[in-house]
Formats: sequence, structure tokens, C-alpha cells
Amino acid sequence: MKPVSGNVASAHGLSWTRSVATACAPSSDQARIVLALLAMALVWTLSIAFFCPTPPWDNVEELFWAGSFEFGYYKHPPLPSWIMGVLVRLAGRQPWLTYAAGVACGVGALFIVWKWAREMVTPQRAALALVLGTLVTYHVQRATIYNHNTVQLVSLAGYWWMLWRVLRAPSSRYRDWVCLGCFAALAFLTKYSAVVQFAVGFVFIVRHGLWRARHVQAGMALAGAVVLLLLAPHFVWMFRHPDLSVAYALHSVHSKTPDVYSYRSLLHVVTQQIGRLLPMVLLAACLWRTRSSEGGQNRRAPLAAGTAFDRRFLAWATFGPVCAVLPLAAVLQITLLPSWLTTFFLPAALWAVVNVPGLDAENWPRRRWRIVVAATVCVHVAAALGQGWVEGVWSKRLGYMTRANLPAQEVALALEDIWQSRVGRASGVPFKLLVGDTWFAGAVALKMDPSMQLLVDAQERDSPWLPPGALAREGGMVVILDNPDFLSEGVMLEPLLGTADCRGSLQVPWTGSGEGQSVRLRWGILLPRDHAVRQCASPVS
Repeated sequence: MKPVSGNVASAHGLSWTRSVATACAPSSDQARIVLALLAMALVWTLSIAFFCPTPPWDNVEELFWAGSFEFGYYKHPPLPSWIMGVLVRLAGRQPWLTYAAGVACGVGALFIVWKWAREMVTPQRAALALVLGTLVTYHVQRATIYNHNTVQLVSLAGYWWMLWRVLRAPSSRYRDWVCLGCFAALAFLTKYSAVVQFAVGFVFIVRHGLWRARHVQAGMALAGAVVLLLLAPHFVWMFRHPDLSVAYALHSVHSKTPDVYSYRSLLHVVTQQIGRLLPMVLLAACLWRTRSSEGGQNRRAPLAAGTAFDRRFLAWATFGPVCAVLPLAAVLQITLLPSWLTTFFLPAALWAVVNVPGLDAENWPRRRWRIVVAATVCVHVAAALGQGWVEGVWSKRLGYMTRANLPAQEVALALEDIWQSRVGRASGVPFKLLVGDTWFAGAVALKMDPSMQLLVDAQERDSPWLPPGALAREGGMVVILDNPDFLSEGVMLEPLLGTADCRGSLQVPWTGSGEGQSVRLRWGILLPRDHAVRQCASPVS
């Protein structure tokens, strides 16, 4: 990956400004919107890839899950890993692929929402919905974290679009119901949490009596058949592995006992959602205030935005999932993570341009459009460069250890030296397997030879890309990170380290030379069980 400079990012930002400004005009077309979104994705991808030497946990995880195509994995359904598997086979196991794929999912979802908006409101309001949607931090900024929440943005954007389309008119085509079933199936194949939004859509149909219409009944049956057909292989896998993804999902949301559950955590989730919506809300508020302060005689009457059905549907799609999950979590004392709500705000910008006064973009002069677009571009360029630099460079200079500035390359070189000094090339035992937690051991393995594999937490069940008995047959090295805030948590790692043929400890500078600012790890070499070499040089250090 080639480095990106501030000048290059600025050039991309200027190009994006021109593209969006043109797209916001009445003569806007799809190609310009696509170019604008691609330019934004490029700025974010290049900035994070250049400044952050180590990818986030979820990105590392997906790069290794991509090593084999399964109908399910021990934590989640398979679609994100399939996507990454294709990309890895095309471009190699590169961390930048995860940033690019994640942001592509975010901007892909925004493109779908824009297509939806074009069918509901004027082209100018649709363009404004797109601009506002980019400011929801889940859709672009946090999309650099490639995980199941991020990938699900695309399918759930399509789900809400198709559901609106098939319910708005009795003449809806069965092709749209098929598309609805496809998007719903893809959402479920990404993460089981999609059932929350399916439930909100179903309650909307029942609440408004739409289910009584014959075409809705037939369409729901058709969409359901499509879902069952596409999910059949995964359902078979689920029944054969009941202790994996379904058990993980149930464990993730298990209720807490009253003396353990803290409502502060729920309040934290709420405040996080407010913070991640805040950039969009601030821009909408500024536009509303500016419009309200203008002279009434110079303003044209705003056009009606959407029908009564559109406004009801958008209200349910925008607020329904949040209003369902938060009270349920409080009553059942379920611990939520803020990122689990990633997909809940896809229709928020469209709801805003339909309902908030002052967002009647069809009445705006070109000067206002230029200001809005330029401000949005500046926010994204500054945020992309700032986030990458702060997490990967500035934090290290200040002595803060983060996942983004882990010196994985230095650790990888140190471990390779240990293997060569203790086992040696003459033994004929190549270094091809690391055993450890997903993030630390995985991040280090990414800096080694492309053939290096990872045995997650010493559990063959969690590493289907490895043939059974790979560790005993080929040997490898187990690594355990001992830094307090980044401890390796696999319960099988400690017992395995105790059986190592030779073992020791290692310190590598992280943000400084002191012990508290270094990577502190323990390592152990396990030789192949049937190999002639049965002892390392200097067995214990």
C-alpha cells in the first residue's frame, strides 16, 4: 500500500467537492454520485491504511476467517467472511483490504438510501439526504472497522427500501418481493441481529392492517420462500453445530442478575448513539436555523416531502429498532454494546429531509449548496486524516498504547529470530503456525510470511481453515500477551504453553523503552510430535 500525503487526500477531497456539488444540481446523475462516494471511500481507506500499522480486532479476525469458505463460523454467519475470502484471493491477505471493504459497505448502503430517496422526494432533497447520511459516523468513519455490523449496512438499507416499495402501492411487482427476500436473507447471513429490524417491519405491516391485502399476503409468502431457500445451507450448518454461532449469539445477550447488571452501561449506549448522530444533527440544525432566519418574503413555499404513508414508514424504520431494543434491554437486563446499533440509523437522514423544516433543498440557491458540500468535504478529509494520525501516530508519541499503534512488525521479527535460534533451518521444521488470541497473534501473523497460519485460542473448532491436528503434525509457537489492557483471554493458551518444548518471555518497545511501555509476551515452541528433532536449543529461558 502506497503512503498517502495530506496533499493527495486534499486533492481527493476537492475532487469529491466538485462531484457532489454537481450531483446536487437538478441535472444530477447516478455516475456523479458514485464518483463522489468512491472519492470519499478512497480518502478514508488511504488515511487509515497509511497511519495505522495494525488493524482493529474485527479486521484481523475476518482476514483469517477468510482462509476457508464455511457455511458458518464459531461466532457469526458467513457472508462477511465470504466477501473477504474473495478479496484475499484476489489481492492477498492485506489489512488495507478490510478498510476498503468496510467503507465500501458504508457508502454502498448510502447509495441504496439515495436511490430510495429519489423515489420519495425531489432530487435535491435526495442529494441532501446523502450528504447528511455520510455524517452519521457509523456509515463512514466507523465503517473502517470491517465486521458483521458494517457489512450488514448494505443488506438492511436494501431491506427497508424494498419493504417501502412493496407496501406503498397495491400494484407492487413480485420482483420487488423477491428482492426483499434476497436482502433479508443476506442480512441474516451477515448477523442474526437482523431479526430486530425484520420484527419492526412486520409489526408495521400488522399495525396498519396491510397484511389483509391479498397481494401483501402473496408477496410475503414469496419473500419468505426466497429467504428459506437462500438460508437453507446455513440452517443445516446451524443444526449440525448448535454450540457455535447460535450459542454465541445467545450468550452475548444473556440477562444479568440484578446485583451485576448496571443501568449505567445502558445510558452509555444511549449517549454513544447521540454522539455518533451528532455531526448530522448539527448540520441539519444549522440549515434549519439559517432557513428560519431568512426573510419570509424571499422564501418560496416548500414542496410537500413524501406522502403520509412515507412519513409513517420512515418514522417506524428510523425509530422503531431503537425503541424496541433499548426498553427490552432495560427490562430483561441485557448488556448492549454501542456498536450493535450500527445499522439502526440508515433512514435517519431521509427522515430528516422529509420532516425537518428548512431542509427544502429544492429551494436553495447554488451558494448554499456549495457551502454545505464544502463543509461536509472538509469534515470528512479532516476526520479521516485526524483519526488515522491520532490513533496511529500521535497516541504513540504521547505514550498511549492502542491497538492501532501495536508494533506488530517488530514483534514478528523478534519471534522469527527466536524460532531460528531455537529450532534452526537445519532441523527442517518451518515456522508456519502461530497459536494465540485473534487480535494480537493475528496481527503479528499478518506481518510474517503469507503462509503463516493462526490457531485461534488453541481451539481447532474456532479455526476451520486448519486441518485437524495441524499443531501436532507441523509444530508452531504459542504466544500470550501480558499487557494489562490487552491480555490474551483464551483459556487453553496457558495449559498449552506449559507443554511447550521450550519457552521464554520477550519485551519489545511499544511506545517507549520502559517496561510499562513495552509489549510483554510469553512464548513457547511446540515441535512436531513425530519429528526427529525433539528438543529446542536452550529449552527454557
